[in-house]
Amino acid sequence: MPRSSVLLTAEPIDGDAIARAAGSVWAAGDGLDPDGDAFTLQPVDGGAALQVLAAGTPVLTVLRPRMLPTLDEVARLLPEAPAPLPPVSWWTEAYTPWTDEGRIGVAILDAAAKAGGTGAAVHQGLERGIR
Repeated sequence: MPRSSVLLTAEPIDGDAIARAAGSVWAAGDGLDPDGDAFTLQPVDGGAALQVLAAGTPVLTVLRPRMLPTLDEVARLLPEAPAPLPPVSWWTEAYTPWTDEGRIGVAILDAAAKAGGTGAAVHQGLERGIR
């Protein structure tokens, strides 16, 4: 079973945002082989999800973003998440493996959340200090 994460953002996360976040993780190194290939992005299930691969291994799968009806939904669905501040209005589910490759996926999600300035990434089941 993969690790489940949620991005809470002001704008919907699209493939370009994931590509930029993956590029920033690649540029920072973050445990990647500097002589290896960069990330590959591929649509899954007719575009319902986007998968990020590192050296052919899946590190992250991101589903289509959904608009939040109200911020109260965040507190109900993710009680452990910090209360988001407006203008957060998009919810994006993502999945990473529990392997070391999954840590790369988590780093990409964190980078995507920070890029918008008001976003947050909530990683369910992630031990503290692994981020």
